[in-house]
Amino acid sequence: MMTFINFPRRIASFQDELKNAGIDVLVGTKLKTITHMSGGFVPWRSVVIVPAEGEVQLITSLLDAGRLKEESWLDNVVGYGGLPGMDFLDMISLRINELGLAKGVIGYESGTSNYLPDGFITLYEYEQLRERFPDATFRNAVELMDRFTLVKEPEEIKLMRQATAICDTAHEEVHDALRVGISEKEIAGIAEAVMRDLGSQFAWTFTGGQEIASGYRTWWFWGGCTPATDKRVQCGEPVMIDLHGMYWLMLGDVAHNAIMGRPSLEQREVIDAYTKVCYKVVEEMQPGRSLAEVTRNCNAFVQENGWGEWVLPGYGHGIGHFGHEWYPCVAEAESPGNNEPDYVLEPGYIQMIAVICNRPGVAGFRLERPLLITETGNEVMSNLPFEPWIIDCGRDCSRAP
Repeated sequence: MMTFINFPRRIASFQDELKNAGIDVLVGTKLKTITHMSGGFVPWRSVVIVPAEGEVQLITSLLDAGRLKEESWLDNVVGYGGLPGMDFLDMISLRINELGLAKGVIGYESGTSNYLPDGFITLYEYEQLRERFPDATFRNAVELMDRFTLVKEPEEIKLMRQATAICDTAHEEVHDALRVGISEKEIAGIAEAVMRDLGSQFAWTFTGGQEIASGYRTWWFWGGCTPATDKRVQCGEPVMIDLHGMYWLMLGDVAHNAIMGRPSLEQREVIDAYTKVCYKVVEEMQPGRSLAEVTRNCNAFVQENGWGEWVLPGYGHGIGHFGHEWYPCVAEAESPGNNEPDYVLEPGYIQMIAVICNRPGVAGFRLERPLLITETGNEVMSNLPFEPWIIDCGRDCSRAP
C-alpha cells in the first residue's frame, strides 16, 4: 500500500516558511524535522541542513549513510564519524560554508518536551556552532516544523489509516489469545508478531514497544505502566493493551482494554465513567474549537459526574510520522513544547485522543485512538469499540479484586 508523497513540493513549501521567517538555513536536529525532510527512517543522531534556497542535505552516521542514500528521497546524504574533519559538527560546518551562509541567519531547534527522543540541539553543539560562525546570526526556529506538520498531507492520512488498521488487527488477535495465566510479555509478543506480519516496520514507542498492563499495574497514577512484565493475568483483573506500529514512517497507536471475567459492580462503575468520557472527547473534538475549549468542556463533564478523582484532566497528544508524537497535548494550561491550548482544530489535523480513567484497587483503563478532524466534524480512525472487552475465563470472578 505504498503511496506517492511529493517530497519536492513538501520541501519547497517548508523553504517558503524559512524565507518568511527570515532564516537562511535551518540546522534541523529534531527527529520530526529529519523524518519530514528526508523521508527516511533515521535512528542515529543526525541533522538535515535545509537552506531557504538550494539542496537539502542529510548528515547521518557513517554506518547508516549507505542505507539512507538508497531509502530516503534525498540525493545529498553524507556520513559523519570519528575521522579527522568528519565529526558531526565538522560536517555541519562544511555544508554551511558550501552554501555560502557563514554570515547568514542560522536557524536551530531548541526547546523542551516530555518526549525523550525529540532531538533538540545540545548545548555543546550550539556553542560550537556559534564559535565556528562568529559572524552569523542564530535564531531558534523550533516552532516552524511543529506548525508545518500539524495538518497532515492527504497521503499521510492514507498511510495513517493503514498503520491504525495494523494495530486494530493485532488487538483482535490479542483478544482471541487472552486467558488467565498469560503474561504481559506474551501479550506484547503476540501483538508484535501480528503487526510485523502485516507490514509494521518498527515498534516505535520509547516506553517499551507494546505497552501491556494487568491488575494493579493498570491503575497506577496517571496510567504509567511500561514496559510489559512477567506478571501473569488473573481472573477478575483488567488488562490494558496499548499497541504501536509504524507503516512507511506513519505511527499507529491504539490502546484498548479488557476485563477477565464478569466485572464486579465497582468495575462496572469505572467502565461506565471511562466509556462516557471517551464519547464526550469525540463529541467535543470539532473543527473551529481550540484545544483549551475541548479540555474545559471535558473536564466540566467529568466533574459534573463526580469522576474527578479517576479521570486524568488531559485528553490526547499529537501523532504523525516517526518522531512526531506527543505535541500538542489536549490540555488547558500552556506548556512550551507540550501544550498549545489556543490551537484551533482544522481539517486534516490528527489528534491522538486519550482518556486515562483509574480507580486504585478496582481497575484502570486507557484509550488512545487517532482522530481526524474533517470539514464537518471528525472521524475516529480505529474501528475498535470504546467499551472494554469482557473475556470469559470460565468461572465467576466478579468478586475478585
